[in-house]
Amino acid sequence: MAYFSENVLARLKALSCEDVAKKLNISVKRHRALCFMHEDHHPSLAFLGADRSSWYCFVCNKGGNAIDLVKESENCGFVEACSWLCQEYNIEIGCNIPVYKPRKKKILLKQFHKDEEKPFVKEVALFLIETGVLTETARHFLFDERKLSPEVINDLKIVSIDNGYDVVNKLKVKFDDQILKDSGIVANVNDKLYFRFFTPCLLFPYYNQKKELIGLQSRYLGTNKEAPRFQFVSSQKTRLFNLPILNTIRKNEDLYISEGITDCLALLSSGKKAVAIPSATILPQLDLSLLSGYKLHMVPDSDEAGDKAFVKLQLFFINRNSFLTEEKLPEGIKDYSEYYKIHFAD
Repeated sequence: MAYFSENVLARLKALSCEDVAKKLNISVKRHRALCFMHEDHHPSLAFLGADRSSWYCFVCNKGGNAIDLVKESENCGFVEACSWLCQEYNIEIGCNIPVYKPRKKKILLKQFHKDEEKPFVKEVALFLIETGVLTETARHFLFDERKLSPEVINDLKIVSIDNGYDVVNKLKVKFDDQILKDSGIVANVNDKLYFRFFTPCLLFPYYNQKKELIGLQSRYLGTNKEAPRFQFVSSQKTRLFNLPILNTIRKNEDLYISEGITDCLALLSSGKKAVAIPSATILPQLDLSLLSGYKLHMVPDSDEAGDKAFVKLQLFFINRNSFLTEEKLPEGIKDYSEYYKIHFAD
């Protein structure tokens, strides 16, 4: 078994991670880089300390020293990482250890996402929902901050993920690697699997009217302001959220259309029947056609995007002999979630 002296290991751990990253062909600007462990459009990996001897990704919540950087970026072992660093920095090892040669080109997750979209694999998504729980991070957001109904969250089978590495390891026990690579939930980079969603996050399951799982959407709960707040499974078709509620109401009964899932959860928590369009600019027309005949209401956000969404939806339903009523928020209230916290939450 290869042996590295304490002196050698101390020298390796003291190396500048920023300099090591450059040797690994990781582009570094202003002591930051795009993280190679997730889809990163804005640099979330930072090189820390006066000597830059440590690194940390504020999205993955993962970091370490120069040895850890080589291991994670190259998907290699401890011995390979140490031997390569010793060769690069002319550090005498004192024993015969094969030289490790890293890949010449780095493949970033954002490049992977430019490949052909992966189909939605229901079995993998179902496993996440059926085995998932609500972490403390999620419970704080849903119940302490948003004051939402636990019964609503439970009925919709909303779960959360705090650590992408843990969930991938859990999936690998249950599914073959090739199934995961094709699932639209896990990305394959340099033969290493990564969770596609920024974590910590909520996972919202999308069902059709037959209660069949048809998609997943995440809601980022972390502190990185540059991370996307919402993400969908790769290749997921645009659908309405909470379609199974149509099985519980009759035509001519009240039904609310919300702008986004968060407002939908607030409407449901206040006792109203509601579905959600994914955003003000995404209108799934095939699913919206199912709503004709109900007494439709919408509480648009108090901004230009909300106004435009309401006008588009109103025209859509007028052309189908239905009518959409606008429920205006009081002045100074930005969306229904805020209104709900003021008027309905304890």
